[in-house]
Amino acid sequence: MKPYLYGLLVVLCALQTALAEDQATEAFPRKNNTNDTHPAEDLSPGSPYNINNSEREEGIKHDLKYDGCNGFIRGGYIQTHAKTISKEQAYGFGGELGCGISWGPFFKLHASAFTAINPGFNSTNKDEIHGDFFDADKNSYITLGEAVMTLSYDSFEAHIGPQRINSPHMDQDDLRLLPNIFEAYLVDYHINDELYIGSGFVRTAKGWENNANSADFIAIGQAFGGSGAQSWLGWGKYQQGHINASAWYYYIKDVQQIFFLDIVYQNSVDNLFSYMLGGQFDLGRSVGRQSIGLVNANTLGAFASLSAYGVTFTTAVNKNFGQSAAVNSVGGGPFFTSMEEMTLDAVNTGKNAQALLFNLEYQSHFLESITLGVAAGDFQAEKAADFHTQELNGYLSYQYQQMMTVDIMYAYIKNLESAINTEQFRVILGYQF
Repeated sequence: MKPYLYGLLVVLCALQTALAEDQATEAFPRKNNTNDTHPAEDLSPGSPYNINNSEREEGIKHDLKYDGCNGFIRGGYIQTHAKTISKEQAYGFGGELGCGISWGPFFKLHASAFTAINPGFNSTNKDEIHGDFFDADKNSYITLGEAVMTLSYDSFEAHIGPQRINSPHMDQDDLRLLPNIFEAYLVDYHINDELYIGSGFVRTAKGWENNANSADFIAIGQAFGGSGAQSWLGWGKYQQGHINASAWYYYIKDVQQIFFLDIVYQNSVDNLFSYMLGGQFDLGRSVGRQSIGLVNANTLGAFASLSAYGVTFTTAVNKNFGQSAAVNSVGGGPFFTSMEEMTLDAVNTGKNAQALLFNLEYQSHFLESITLGVAAGDFQAEKAADFHTQELNGYLSYQYQQMMTVDIMYAYIKNLESAINTEQFRVILGYQF
């Protein structure tokens, strides 16, 4: 363990506290309305479920703090145990300190530093250390977080530099100590209150799901399993009344192109009963040198959700009609049936894979800061003998005034065609300032 990492984290926290004492509660101007307030970004950990999670439908938005500093500190434990095969576990600490400045309504700058700390009491055998918290060598590291410049004029806004983004096939997937970060150059335009469009370029990705070293940026094509550092994307978001819809297009040079569309309808019967219905379509095709092999996926998805008395029951299905596995992602991915470990694109035996999900969640009206849930999923290939895995999740989430968070997740994964069962347990404690 490198002692200077502890020291640096203490210094960063002390610096933030000193700066915060000199800052009053800030108001951040929105575009076209300088009297409105703009909240600081929510740095709480994300959810493993795409159902009832509207972030990915909102386009790429940036609720950063541009006057003063903010950040988070997290501690976590994770264990993955494949019965009779392997057992990995890890304790870890992580944190971010970010500061922002703005000059008038046109120019803003936000930069942050990340650190992940191996506390020194993990196993001395690196084969027994879970790698999701640390760098490729399972060591501590300090790295650049966000360094994003925002240029605004009228209804246009440009976001330039390393940044968090949330989109169906590229997202921060903030389920460990630190989120994914993308070096991106994006422009968006708010046509009106209902319609929002944007386009841009993504060059590299960094984080626990970039398929390499979470401490370093790697080419976006490499993060998708191929090669190259060129990816273009465009999107549109429509919201009116009870309907939310979004469309996305990605072109990852020499890897694949992706088109994604989803629509969600939500309404209430009375003050007690509400429901949601959703559909999605995901298409992927090989392009260029086809460096990750054949990509020919046509995936449909649907979900239905009913809520009453604090209880929400949801069922979802995804079906891939393509000639290859479903399209992969850097992040959690877009599919309604995604769980803690299993996603539809993990069914890697080719065409006609399918997934089912059932989710039961409870949030008390008297204690809305606590969420309890259980979920069950079934993932199989066209021939169940080739791939058939079932997963059971139990989870608890607690958030106090967008400041303190506790996330506990247990996953039991049963591999039916190989009789290998895996358990995963994850606890993340967070403090956001």
